[in-house]
Amino acid sequence: MSHILSPRISSPLPSFPHLSKLFFIMNDMNTLPPPPWGRLAIEQYFIINWNCSSSETPDQQRKRLVTEFLDEESLPYEWTEDWDSLPKGVDRPREPTTEEIDTILRPYRSDLLRWHAMTMFYDKTCPALLRTHYSADEEERARHDDLMAHWITGDPFEAEAWWAVLDNADLFNFGSEWRRVYEILPEVAGPLNPSVDDRLRIQRACDGEYLDCLRSRLKTQLAEAKEDLEAWRKDRDAIVDSCARGLQKYATMTYLIIADEEAFRSGTLLVLYLDGFRNIIRESRMDPVDDDIFNVIGIWMETDEFPQSSTVGEKYRASAELGRELYQLTDE
Repeated sequence: MSHILSPRISSPLPSFPHLSKLFFIMNDMNTLPPPPWGRLAIEQYFIINWNCSSSETPDQQRKRLVTEFLDEESLPYEWTEDWDSLPKGVDRPREPTTEEIDTILRPYRSDLLRWHAMTMFYDKTCPALLRTHYSADEEERARHDDLMAHWITGDPFEAEAWWAVLDNADLFNFGSEWRRVYEILPEVAGPLNPSVDDRLRIQRACDGEYLDCLRSRLKTQLAEAKEDLEAWRKDRDAIVDSCARGLQKYATMTYLIIADEEAFRSGTLLVLYLDGFRNIIRESRMDPVDDDIFNVIGIWMETDEFPQSSTVGEKYRASAELGRELYQLTDE
């Protein structure tokens, strides 16, 4: 299975008229009706693949289906669009029955989480800010709460992107196991602003002409680097990892900011750049003095770069499996 991902291609976000007012409401869920059942891609996946005869408990079956959903390389276009705006000839997805809602969907997560999920899946700019550390010490916890409020206040989260803030000790107290968020919100994995193929399927993994162009450019850069033969022999992989930033950015599907224990200790939020299968392509820590979340978003939206302090993820190093697959280099 290829885990090289499609790029973020500029195109309009799906049209959800009922979402327009959402961006200007901060935590006042009483003013909003819940998202209609079945409108989320994971909910369609649940009702289509649910096995009523399974020996698994409902929770076990949901967990397994979420894992399978996250590994799907493509999703039907109609699962991610406003049903009333689908092109002619594209059938509306099936609406869940009352029994399916009560048995399969409603127990999975609250209406508030469903709003987080629906909005998160379509936004192409703002990363989720996931808090994974909640101190057991009350005084320390209070200090951490203040720091969390500082990170949120004045950045994009407070006014328009409250949905991107995942801060709930009952749900997200993961410690170092941040990937558990996907069990609750698989939408965190994207796709953000996905491309659509000729079969009206949203691809998580694909090749393309631009990918070939970037590989050719990388080989040209490396040919120049090899002119310093001593440096090349001494640190080949580090040179490849640095020169391959364009390919790495092309393969990045989404990014995630994590307020982990180290973030609260040092004031340095963790930023992860991920492919659509949750593998880390690059990661960095935000400098508490020189960096802010707006800067991180600006780099994502306006450049083909990563933060200068970022380091390549273990699986995307030149000598690692995903790195070799992405860069397509010989062993010379």
